[in-house]
Amino acid sequence: MRFFTFIISTFIFCIIVHAQDSKKISEKYFPDFNIDIPTPAFDKKKGFTNYSEMMLFLNKWCEKYPTKISYQFIGKSQKEKKIPMVFIGDDNLDNLKVCFMGGLHGNEPASTESMLFLIRNLLEVDTLKSISNSLNIAIIPMANIDGYEKQSRYASNGEDLNRDHTKLSNQETIAIKESINKFSPDVMVDFHEYKPYRADFVNFGEYGTTSMYDCMFLYSGNLNVCPTIKTVIEKTFLPPAKLKLDENGLKYHNYLSSKHKNNKIYFNLGSVSPRSSATSFALGNTISMLMEIRGVGLNRNSFKRRVYTTYLLAHSFLKTSIDNSEYIQSILKNCNNFPEKITIKYKREKSNYKLNMIDVYNNDIIDVDIVLNNGLKCENQTTRKRPFYYFIDKDLSVVTDKLKILGLNIDTLKFDELFELESYKIISQKKSSVKFQGFYENIVSTTIVKEQKVLKKGTFVVPMDQRKSNLAVETLEPEMLSGFLRFNVIEPNDIQKIYRYTLNKKL
Repeated sequence: MRFFTFIISTFIFCIIVHAQDSKKISEKYFPDFNIDIPTPAFDKKKGFTNYSEMMLFLNKWCEKYPTKISYQFIGKSQKEKKIPMVFIGDDNLDNLKVCFMGGLHGNEPASTESMLFLIRNLLEVDTLKSISNSLNIAIIPMANIDGYEKQSRYASNGEDLNRDHTKLSNQETIAIKESINKFSPDVMVDFHEYKPYRADFVNFGEYGTTSMYDCMFLYSGNLNVCPTIKTVIEKTFLPPAKLKLDENGLKYHNYLSSKHKNNKIYFNLGSVSPRSSATSFALGNTISMLMEIRGVGLNRNSFKRRVYTTYLLAHSFLKTSIDNSEYIQSILKNCNNFPEKITIKYKREKSNYKLNMIDVYNNDIIDVDIVLNNGLKCENQTTRKRPFYYFIDKDLSVVTDKLKILGLNIDTLKFDELFELESYKIISQKKSSVKFQGFYENIVSTTIVKEQKVLKKGTFVVPMDQRKSNLAVETLEPEMLSGFLRFNVIEPNDIQKIYRYTLNKKL
């Protein structure tokens, strides 16, 4: 009987999901805004802005305001479409730098449309024009062009570009990383949309539930991220953004994603993995956030609402950046005072939690009891002394090439030299049981061995007193969940070619 009930519930939920938001749900909770958004998608009744329309739109504004806006092509998609990065502001001025990105997932069109709306308003709306005098702004409006053109989450090769910030196996990700690092933003925001219906949600409510939040905030609780970055986001950036959302009747929450484990459903909150943008850029000592707007699978339903929600957030973050420019710069400068320890393993705080959701059968908001793994409240399980340098054998240039893409400066030894080093010894090793991004992950544990060793001329040296050095920690330590060993950039035997230098002695 229980199995029969489950089948019926699943069937009903699948019908609802296929239809996405019912008319009743949309009218009651997500009515579209009656506003004018003069961007290409709203000049037609179906579909979204395509690549050609976007380029015509950008060219129009560059021709009208040649001294205020420009763009550069930062690379190409796998189908040879050129990726534009838009610049607004005077790069001759020492202003705070803010970078926005949209369309990294191709089936999240409100992110791209809102970036185009923002570009237009920064040039045309009197109350926003002054922003470009106080900030230097870079915007990548359509990061995953191939995916966007067919409204697919993935790049042409089927890979998720927002899971490639460590392995860097896609040309789009490499171009994005290199261009953003060259711009060197103080504030980085990656705009997305999320899927309000998940298969897991059939287990809640009468016949399933859907998310009720217009917007969800995602930022990092990774313990190797400078902790004041999280504080600045929570205390400085989010309060005015929430106030703006409140003023427009929009609902919000910190980002939650559901997972299955041991036949149970649990929810993760916050970001800890540098494989995606929020943590990756935060590890580079940047105020980094990822905004999730309720929208995947909704086609054009509530599309103005979704675009305007994203736009309100972007506008709020720009205003906050201006109002707190000196404070933000001082915080990021202090983040270069690195701690003595690095975190190798962590544990998320686990708790019971009541989550508001919409019951899709009766269209009421209900409380759902969930188990929450809070990535914004992590505690150390395993730590190591932070090295002052990493040394990498010169035949492991695949590693240093990727570190350079991540924005790190790499030196080399100018002659053979004897060092007292720490090296890694693998004590357990296995492959993951399922594939991630097309490969089986290497899962190892190691112990540290002290040794004296002559390193050859040309050995790569990674100084750990540089701004983005926490990215070296997360990629070079063998146990890291998004490290080069874990992600098959190197093989287990290659770990013998990476060394830690922990003596406080300038080389």
